[in-house]
Amino acid sequence: MPGRLVLFAALLAAVAAAGALLVLRARRSGISIRALVLLKIISSMASGFGTLEAIARAIVKDRARGAGRPTRRLLRRIAFHDEGRGGYRRYRLVSKGTARPLRLLYLHGGGYILDLHPAQLSFAAGLLQRVSGEMVVPLYPLSPEHGPDAARDAVRHAYDALVAESGAGNVVVFGDSAGGGLALILAQELRDAGAPLPAALILFSPWLDVGLTGADQPEIEQHDPILTIAGGREMGRLWAQGRAVDDPRISPLFGDHRGLPPTLVFSGTRDILDSDVLRLEERNPDVVVHRYVGMPHVWPVMPIPESRRALDEAARFIGRYVPAARPTEG
Repeated sequence: MPGRLVLFAALLAAVAAAGALLVLRARRSGISIRALVLLKIISSMASGFGTLEAIARAIVKDRARGAGRPTRRLLRRIAFHDEGRGGYRRYRLVSKGTARPLRLLYLHGGGYILDLHPAQLSFAAGLLQRVSGEMVVPLYPLSPEHGPDAARDAVRHAYDALVAESGAGNVVVFGDSAGGGLALILAQELRDAGAPLPAALILFSPWLDVGLTGADQPEIEQHDPILTIAGGREMGRLWAQGRAVDDPRISPLFGDHRGLPPTLVFSGTRDILDSDVLRLEERNPDVVVHRYVGMPHVWPVMPIPESRRALDEAARFIGRYVPAARPTEG
């Protein structure tokens, strides 16, 4: 028995020491303990998504799973509709008990090859709950089965429908990763066509250069627990489908950034796509960038305090440009 007590005491001491180390690291890095734990788990699960074979396997699994749907917990707070309009499928989520004209258009990420994940839907609904209104999520055609024109057409169709419903001044477009790239492509195309622009854009860890040509990206990659340059380039090639990867309709970083809506961008310093955001700042000094030290790719999808803070900041940004929105702290 004494030996067991000694062992138990040693285990308790080890746990306490590990906890103290986490607290110390969190204080030094300025990020939450929960984020540190999740980053460690993510880093240990790195699966080498950098090869064409791995991407092909991921696509097969994704198509078998299909688009994610809201959790039962989310359905208690949000009305959900699975719609088909004009040959396009989309989700519509409505804040219960509201008749506000605010409309959010959410464009999901996934390298243009993966469908909407339930975690992304919960993340997007988190923003909707902070501002109250309606949100449309187009399930746009994916590569490699479809080219970029099909995805852009689906997104434009969804946007035009929201403008017809509520007016462009009540529409905010936001997206994560590849969805952030699509959001910027949409805004550039609307401006070029002389069409009404949305009230604001919000981009979370946007993928703006699918060729991953940033000179700083090899250095950032050493600390990125999620993305690889090789994997990104393979997905970018599938998306471009033979077009030049620096074509602005493929990589909006290389487009014209004049005359665009007010834009808020979130980026993490442990994300190779932070390079895209840095280069976007150089081309468009008017964008507002919130850079989170130590955060990986699309961290607002994760259940961590930094996610709640980012969504609160995004809600306040919406309230600044859309009179119908009245954001509250989440």
